Amino acid sequence: MMCYISCFIHHSTNGRIRWYYSDVKKTPLRRRTPLRSKTPIRVAGHSDTAEIKERIQALLRAILIARDGGCILRDVRHCNGLPDIPGVVLQADHLITRANSATFADTRLVVCVCRPCHAWKSLGSNQRKAEYDALVRTLLPADRVALWDRCEQDSWRPHRTFMSDWRLAEVVLQRECQRRDDFRASGKVC
Repeated sequence: MMCYISCFIHHSTNGRIRWYYSDVKKTPLRRRTPLRSKTPIRVAGHSDTAEIKERIQALLRAILIARDGGCILRDVRHCNGLPDIPGVVLQADHLITRANSATFADTRLVVCVCRPCHAWKSLGSNQRKAEYDALVRTLLPADRVALWDRCEQDSWRPHRTFMSDWRLAEVVLQRECQRRDDFRASGKVC
């Protein structure tokens, strides 16, 4: 399909600039590559480390729901983030970025929040992170806040984590989860 457009054309001869109006034939642009990739984008890795980290994340979530009893911000933000309410999605929020492997599986540095509260913090590239952190600091015990501060100061240091470290962290979390289940079965509060 051809179309004609009208435009001003700049032409220079002998150092003189001439502008004149002309109708120019223009063909529409044709895409030479498809708009979408033919192979699906991989969301998660398929390595042994990625699989262990997924299992660790699932264990963390289960432990946090039992420990925190739902979203820790439910009384402050009135979000109704309780585990027994249908449709509520509870998530594990790492107080120190998950990129820091040293604190990835530490339950003291992870809190349970509902999806709306997590989205509120994460909106716009963690635009409200400072406000969120200040709010969470008021809800946590002093020893966990002190640990959080110490780990934030050390978070810039590289920490190499090996497969054996991830396996050990998974075993520790499985034992903690089992201990919490045993407490619940005996009627005690953990």
